[in-house]
Amino acid sequence: MKKLFLIAVLLTMFACETGLELNLDVILKHTAEHVVFETTLDTMALSIANLTWTWGIYGRPNADGVIIERQIGSGFDSIGYVTPIETLMTFFDTTEALEPGMDVTYKLSLKSGTAIDSMYTTDFTMPEAQHFYYPDTEFITIPDTTLLVKFQDLSTFEETDVELYKTSFTDIDSLLAQPLADIITSLSDTIFSATTTDDSVLIPATSIDTLAIYIVKISSSAMSGLDYITDTSIGLRPFTKLP
Repeated sequence: MKKLFLIAVLLTMFACETGLELNLDVILKHTAEHVVFETTLDTMALSIANLTWTWGIYGRPNADGVIIERQIGSGFDSIGYVTPIETLMTFFDTTEALEPGMDVTYKLSLKSGTAIDSMYTTDFTMPEAQHFYYPDTEFITIPDTTLLVKFQDLSTFEETDVELYKTSFTDIDSLLAQPLADIITSLSDTIFSATTTDDSVLIPATSIDTLAIYIVKISSSAMSGLDYITDTSIGLRPFTKLP
């Protein structure tokens, strides 16, 4: 018993340092992400909540699977079932019901045959949505030697990463026809990067070609402990520089 108590104390200390949520049965962490792709015609958005868990001091249980329930407002809805029982388990929730700034609760229950035992409940707030003040259109002129990127200062984050990407698209319409998930995964070659605690940055205009299609990406993350990201808000803004 003394040995089990020592293990529990050590796990609790580890959880406090890393942002993990812990009881004796489950060690759980969550990430929450909101992505906004902003244009003058429309705004595409995607919210993702991820639950990842392993087992506590009693080890992996002998059970069939884990039932996932979600509560937005009042009452829980069953939204998933993860099976088989593994050492490390995960569940992604990408429903359109998730919105920026929304409080959400998830309940994990262990299913063994016909028996269902609630084992863990966690709640958190989805991150706020990013918003660009400039560029404010897809077609811009750059009168000086720098491009101003100005955005909303989100109260829940201390700093913002600003990145510029040149896409392979030849026109804005082709870009806007792509699924948001594909646009995100296509952003691989960063041509400008900066981190600021302000609400704006200046990008050298020498890195921006006329009529090429670019995307500005802004992202803010809440960190806990050993670089453990709990919440991330991402904003994307396409533009092309006019002659």
